[in-house]
Amino acid sequence: MSVDVLEMTRRRHGELVVVSLAGEVDVDNASEVRRCLGEAVETHGPRLVVDLTSLTFIDTTGLGVLVRQLADLRARDGSMALVAPDGQVLRRLRRTNLAPLFPIYDTLSQALA
Repeated sequence: MSVDVLEMTRRRHGELVVVSLAGEVDVDNASEVRRCLGEAVETHGPRLVVDLTSLTFIDTTGLGVLVRQLADLRARDGSMALVAPDGQVLRRLRRTNLAPLFPIYDTLSQALA
């Protein structure tokens, strides 16, 4: 049995901070994702782009982390965009009616423009 390990990277692009997630986000690692997103905002400011291009799976716990982070940012006059090209993650966002909450881009370069 293989386990898809979650990888998280963080980098700054001008006033934006980009957090890239690769692998799977689920109940077992959602707290790590929450901590990574929170630290990115605390370190780099309230303009966040979450790149989900290399994410192969996200469960409802992971979606909840994204929604909570968005609410926290909006309360601080911040913003959060997602990069989610057509695939499982985007379908899950649409099926749960969460897609309209976020600006969603096909590519990172579009999100940074």
